[in-house]
Amino acid sequence: MEKKNIAPQLVNFFKNDSSFLIVAGTFSLLFILTLISFWKFGSHLSPDTIGYFQITIGLPDALSSLSPFYPFLLSNLPLSLIPLFDRILVLNLITGILAFYFLYKIAAHADKNAGIIFSLFGISLLSWWSFRVLGSAHADSIFYLLVLAWLYVFIWSDKDDNHYFPALGVLSALMVWVKLNTLFLIPLLLVWILIDPNWRWLIVLGCIIASWAVFQWVVPENILQFHLTEHANANPGILNHLALFYENMASWMQVTLGLVISDFLSQRIPKPLAFILALVWAFFLLAYLFLNKNKRENKTYPLILFGVIYTLCFLAFQQLSGYQEVNYRTLFPYLLVISWATWTTLIRLNQRKVMVLLAICIGGHTLVGHGLLWQREDVASLTLAKHFHQSDVKKNIEAVLEDHHQEIRTDAPEKLMLSFVDLQVTPIQPKALFIEGKNKPLSGSERLMERDQALASLLSGRSIVVLFQADEFWEQVAEKSNVDTSGDDKVLILSISELP
Repeated sequence: MEKKNIAPQLVNFFKNDSSFLIVAGTFSLLFILTLISFWKFGSHLSPDTIGYFQITIGLPDALSSLSPFYPFLLSNLPLSLIPLFDRILVLNLITGILAFYFLYKIAAHADKNAGIIFSLFGISLLSWWSFRVLGSAHADSIFYLLVLAWLYVFIWSDKDDNHYFPALGVLSALMVWVKLNTLFLIPLLLVWILIDPNWRWLIVLGCIIASWAVFQWVVPENILQFHLTEHANANPGILNHLALFYENMASWMQVTLGLVISDFLSQRIPKPLAFILALVWAFFLLAYLFLNKNKRENKTYPLILFGVIYTLCFLAFQQLSGYQEVNYRTLFPYLLVISWATWTTLIRLNQRKVMVLLAICIGGHTLVGHGLLWQREDVASLTLAKHFHQSDVKKNIEAVLEDHHQEIRTDAPEKLMLSFVDLQVTPIQPKALFIEGKNKPLSGSERLMERDQALASLLSGRSIVVLFQADEFWEQVAEKSNVDTSGDDKVLILSISELP
């Protein structure tokens, strides 16, 4: 009997196994980092958080137009049984667990590649851009979960199942109430019907349109209506449109490159270069879709189609509304499917070295991101706000507040914002202001102007000032005869007890 030389087989086995070990190791490292960051900080705080808190405790707020479904979850059983601060943490935890459940279901369809698919797709879920949405956001994290569920049903489920189209329709209808970005599914499905001419897709389209009609009736002053109405009143010229197109396309490319390198580096790519790369990348994606329109069974094709249609709809809306909010938080559905399409292509082409290199790059800058996050003291996090809510400092502030006080000026708004949702909590000297979807850095003179406005608000009796790190200017203000001071060595509270 002829002996077989098994040496090449053993070499290939260890070669393949080492690649898988690196990828699985990277995924495991990112999973541990995510758990640590979530334990330390919990969910991220933003102005949206205040709105959702106000809705949950019964105060009216226009932010219900952003996501009526998210505060609905917080306000009803079973989450209503636990304290409000813990509800968001628990809901984020449930969201993360369900996200990996759908990831497991997707990987289960890959047969012999299930392990590598789970690890690579999991790296995408745990990478720096994704972690800050899925594990740290609010309604966005719910929308992220529903996008995962929608992709699973759309691409990996059995289309011959009688429940396929009704399930996709109900899921799509629910997504409308979480985030109005869902409306991009209408053009997506219209294109898909041309690729897969099946009348049952009309069931899904009908559910989306009906859900949107009800939403528009219940919440007529929604965020979509607000942006379009605001833009109609602005009436910008052609040059402004071109400048906005240039800015958004360049930002889109910078965000795209953040899949592989850190967004700190990608945001420093010169705008002209980023704009040129964006045009090239857009041409490549559109050419791929056109040349492969008959390959709908290839998982890469519907993923890229999903990402392209989402991006086109989003950028078109930004252009129409005059906004520049192009970032990882607004583009995460596109980033998710593009990263997954990249992994599936590399697996199909057996490009193990490239897979390992990308996994190391993503894992590396995500590791650095977590490390830098852990060293910061000014993280706007739910855990930090919860600790403050239970502190003596909060009681000291409450003792100072009187009926005529309408706001709190502070150098640490992330600590106070959820404990005083009935007041406006404003930074004293903000480094940037959120204008038309972008954080606009303030110059030194502009920051001093903001500080002077805080002083004027204090002296008028409108606000109190809470300082965790008082500088010389505010120490001099504290010495004024008409200014009352309280607090301790760590926190300085300034107020005027009698109106002038």
